[in-house]
Amino acid sequence: MTQLVPIAETRPAAAWTPRVWVALVLGVVLQPFVFLYINRPRLFVVYLLVAIGALAADFYWAVGYFNLLLSVFCPLHAWWLIRRYDRQQARGWYARWWISLALYLCVVMGIFALRSFLYEPFTVPSASMNPTLKAGDRIVVRKLGFGHYGSLGINLLTPGVSDPRQMRRGEMYVFLHPELNVPYVKRLLGLPGDRLEFTEQAVLVNGQALAVQLESTDEQQQLLTETLGALTYRIRHLRQPVSPVTGTFSVPDNHYFFVGDNRDDSSDSRHWGSVSSASIIGEVVLVID
Repeated sequence: MTQLVPIAETRPAAAWTPRVWVALVLGVVLQPFVFLYINRPRLFVVYLLVAIGALAADFYWAVGYFNLLLSVFCPLHAWWLIRRYDRQQARGWYARWWISLALYLCVVMGIFALRSFLYEPFTVPSASMNPTLKAGDRIVVRKLGFGHYGSLGINLLTPGVSDPRQMRRGEMYVFLHPELNVPYVKRLLGLPGDRLEFTEQAVLVNGQALAVQLESTDEQQQLLTETLGALTYRIRHLRQPVSPVTGTFSVPDNHYFFVGDNRDDSSDSRHWGSVSSASIIGEVVLVID
């Protein structure tokens, strides 16, 4: 007796080909994730590694060329692959535009969380921390425990420094300017309750003068080594000061006093006052010059 087979079970699986216009849009916007949509997961991994390297290169050289090149090359490569696409190959679960978009958003949210709560890169915009930091240097800031969480202009939480022991005299920190609300990087000299005195010759913290040693001098500047506790760092004094400040300052509770290493050409707490604990973004842990 002949067994009948239902017609639906004899039909071959429907062939599928990625749409060119979708791939072009994904390639420009999502870059490596377009290769998931066109069913090429290995290429996705390769391009993802390339994209990470491009991000690092753009940060190191302070340019945006490498990721711009990816936004051009990825859609063109995807278009070339679609023209040679084998319609009979099995379509992976990831080969859908909305999955590529969802995975991309997950990665973006992960990066945002990393920048918001753990580590965030910044570029030094001015010479106020010269000779320690130069304009254009890149720094990485550790944020966990400092309480000011957020990134890219989006503030999530600002409860203030959770452990005041993380604020150490002589270390460099990034904080929001009390008036301009933009990130600044300076050296911490004063803790809550401290009394600081600035003269033309010395800096006194709670009546104790900071030790300095002349390193070099020329017609324009003096480079000195300053010691604060166990930390030693370099500072600069100009022969013709741009914005010298002398006087005595008291640091209020829950506030911190920051000064630039370029002592005679730095807009800092001597000009606009101490910085609230809630404005501390984090501590500088890496400098890339």
